[in-house]
Amino acid sequence: MINAMSYVVVQTPYLAQWLDMAGSHIGLQVECMQPDACARLRMDEKVQRLLVCAADSMALTMGYEVPAAADLPRVQQALEAAGYPTTAGTEEEKRLRGVIDFFHFRDPDGNRIEVAWNLQSAATPFQPGRPIGGFRTGELGIGHVALMTAHFERMCHLYKEVLGFRVSDRASAPFKVEFLHVNPRHHTIGIADTGTGAGIYHLMLEYNDFDDVGRAYDMALEKPECIGVTLGRHINDHVTSFYLKNPDGWMFELGWAGRTIGPDWQVEELPGMSLWGHDRTWLPPEKRAEARRILRRLADSGLRAPVVTHTQTAKAKQ
Repeated sequence: MINAMSYVVVQTPYLAQWLDMAGSHIGLQVECMQPDACARLRMDEKVQRLLVCAADSMALTMGYEVPAAADLPRVQQALEAAGYPTTAGTEEEKRLRGVIDFFHFRDPDGNRIEVAWNLQSAATPFQPGRPIGGFRTGELGIGHVALMTAHFERMCHLYKEVLGFRVSDRASAPFKVEFLHVNPRHHTIGIADTGTGAGIYHLMLEYNDFDDVGRAYDMALEKPECIGVTLGRHINDHVTSFYLKNPDGWMFELGWAGRTIGPDWQVEELPGMSLWGHDRTWLPPEKRAEARRILRRLADSGLRAPVVTHTQTAKAKQ
């Protein structure tokens, strides 16, 4: 029923800092809708992929899309039957998001989740905030989100049994996590039991060009305290990335060359989270040491993965 994560809505006390990072560092297009109150951040031809609004407290809303108008009531009925009350979006909320229709509900951790139909295209071409080769979106959606949860079993049940997400793979070290997908992107959501309670871990945005990851990393190195996870490569989706702390304290994963999967995909237990790198500075010392031991074992085994490019746009100058 759900075919992508279409957008996210951010509520933040740090709107100005958000817009500066979004445009000048990440390369998103910033379009102010209400000065000092609300802005759309564009990644592609759509009117927005992130809607950032000024608020007294921090929150992130995931906006999932359905392929047809008839799918909205089907998802709504499934949620109501599972004990999740739903509420229709207001006309003003629809206008700001640029969707024809949507409703929302709360997941077991209290996160607001929106289910929408028909995110509109913008009237003008995408203009990045800095020179980049664009982002990989389309049928794959905005990227993926990783959530830390206080209700691991209930969250997995909601996404798998009620919303119809499918398991990509899972891991148990250095913490328990399930990765779920709704389209060929390896995963649309990761649900992690890190022992830290509920919270947003990261939102992954995928560049078309590898050099744009490197340049974003160069800029982050000017303020190394903003790097939450160092440059590395994941073992499951094969993304090469680093994690950038945003003004609200959770992170953007800025990555490249994610793998896609098909209907014959086989679920597996992962031997670790990354092939190399990705030192997670936020982990407790014992978990961080465990993660490093896992990396050493993987290196000793010689495990490696292919690099498959899909959308590299840059051409070398002759």
